[in-house]
Amino acid sequence: MEHQISHQPCPALSDEQWSSVASLFHDGRLGGPRRGRPAHCARAVFEAIHWVLWTGSVWSALPESYPDFRTCHRRFKGWFEAGLVQQAMASLYGDEGLALCAAMSARMQSWRAPVGRKPRFPVASTLRWPIVRPIIVR
Repeated sequence: MEHQISHQPCPALSDEQWSSVASLFHDGRLGGPRRGRPAHCARAVFEAIHWVLWTGSVWSALPESYPDFRTCHRRFKGWFEAGLVQQAMASLYGDEGLALCAAMSARMQSWRAPVGRKPRFPVASTLRWPIVRPIIVR
C-alpha cells in the first residue's frame, strides 16, 4: 500500500507560534540521570510531528532536515497519548488542527492479528525453562 503525500505545503512554524506552545513540551528525559545520546530539542521534534500531521505522510518519509523518524514517532506517541499534540494543534490552528489530529488518530488504530492466527514468535507463557531439547541418537 502506497501513501500519498499532500501537495499542500506544510506551513513553517514561526518563533511566535513555537513560543505559544513550547511550555507544553519538555526538552529532556524524565526519571533519573541522563544516559545515552542527548535528546533532540523539543522544537525540532514538534516541527517533524507538525510536518507529518500536515502532509498526512508516513513517518519514514520524514525529510532529512528533521530528527530521525523513529525518534520523532516515539516522542509523538507519548505526547499524543498525553494530549499535548492535540492542545498544541488546537492552539495553533483551532478546529483545523484538531481535524488533523483526528485524522492521525484514525490512522493509529492498533494492529491486531486476525482471529485464529498463531503468533509469529512463542509467547512467554508457552515457554518452559530450561528448554528441554530431545536428544537425537544417530
